[in-house]
Amino acid sequence: MKILLVSYYPLPHVGGLWTVVNNLRNELTRVGHEVDVLAQTEDSSEYRILGNSAPFKVAEIRPHIESELAAAYPNLEAGSWIHTTEVLRYSLEMTALALDISKYDIIHAQDVIAACSMERIKPDDVPLVTSVHGYLTKEIFLALQGIYPRKSDEELYSSLEYQYHEQLEHIGCHVSEFIHTQADITKNHLMQQHRIPEARFVQFPYGMDIHAFNSRPQQLDRIPGKTKPVILFVGRLVQLKGVHVLIEALRQLKTITTEWECWILGDGFEEAIKRFTDQMEDADLLSDIRLLGSVPNVKDFLETADVFVLPSLQDTQPHSVMEAQLSGVPVVVSDAGGLPEMVEEGVTGLMSEAGNPASLALKLAHLLADNELQKKLSAQASAWATQQWSLINMGKNTESFYKRALSILD
Repeated sequence: MKILLVSYYPLPHVGGLWTVVNNLRNELTRVGHEVDVLAQTEDSSEYRILGNSAPFKVAEIRPHIESELAAAYPNLEAGSWIHTTEVLRYSLEMTALALDISKYDIIHAQDVIAACSMERIKPDDVPLVTSVHGYLTKEIFLALQGIYPRKSDEELYSSLEYQYHEQLEHIGCHVSEFIHTQADITKNHLMQQHRIPEARFVQFPYGMDIHAFNSRPQQLDRIPGKTKPVILFVGRLVQLKGVHVLIEALRQLKTITTEWECWILGDGFEEAIKRFTDQMEDADLLSDIRLLGSVPNVKDFLETADVFVLPSLQDTQPHSVMEAQLSGVPVVVSDAGGLPEMVEEGVTGLMSEAGNPASLALKLAHLLADNELQKKLSAQASAWATQQWSLINMGKNTESFYKRALSILD
């Protein structure tokens, strides 16, 4: 089978999406399929098949796209969020048109924006399926909350940015033969918001190359010296991941115990990092929290950490939690999105109320104070994760997903 995996977003890129796509490509290739990945470069300068040259750069076709956008939407501000998305979306379409995508048996979009683009230019006899790795409109809403903290929820829902992305999500789901989700909550949201029949959904978890993960050579040169138990956060430094909730929770935790330090791994926009740093300073936590940026080998940090924390306001099935469980680090997560489907309270981790710093602080304090609980959660989570996050199973489930879509056209 010749398979095209397509992403509107940059790949390779630090984060869960690249981990999913790379693992899937490797597993499908291992069992005999031909797999290409069409995605944006990290600097957003072009779309290309990974390993190949791009047919053109975005800058070469941008004037044409912007001219068409200006004619169709004269009030759309150049350089705005929507304008930039449209330029990149049409760049993806035009790149796909310049390539021979008729040679593929199936096109597998990795997001709803890629699905929108592929549906417009793909051959009719090539099915399109989509994996929804995140709940786009919820993520956009939370991003808008961070940008416009004084606006009401109703104002944000009625904003042009939200309405635009909601329409993209609606189209991307409806043009796909089948939609892959990893969590019940994602499926339920999409069914309710976009009126998609349940029969169009296929659900199965991500997988990881567990042997490769466990066999990574140690790279300890970037690990800071450890003087107290370490609380580790891994993720993008954005509102969505609840970084602001974590900082406030740590302020409250410090009134209970000072026997901890927090390491934060991840990147974010400069203004977001400044906002979080200012919050840390206001909370008198600059000496307790280390912002360490992105690192190539998270496993070494996990093996050093005592507790892993992820207080997301919305998440589906984050690889950071999968890796923490496999590494035997007890986890404390929020009850947002698909996280309750990854962590069973008191069995494979602890769960706090999403957006509630007091709840998170109490969970962290409880876990830090109980070594026996740490050991129990660590052992149980590791055993469960080893079975649950099988890459072989993910590959088999994906093959069945493709065959189901292909059977419609037979």
